[in-house]
Amino acid sequence: MEEKKKEGRFSEWFSGIIGEFKRITWPDRKTLVKMTVTVIITSGIFGGIIVAYDFVLGAGYNGLVGLVDMLR
Repeated sequence: MEEKKKEGRFSEWFSGIIGEFKRITWPDRKTLVKMTVTVIITSGIFGGIIVAYDFVLGAGYNGLVGLVDMLR
């Protein structure tokens, strides 16, 4: 009896998922390419900003460590 209830719940759940996938409005190819390029460019810009901050902060840290070593 328990097994039939589980099977019923699973099939209801799976049917619900199939129904939801049918309601999705998928973008056309042109929109998909445009959005993908936008994400790649934005990621590259933010990655470059992070690399620049890392470089500047690393150089500043190394400069301070060098200064402290000179004062010893």
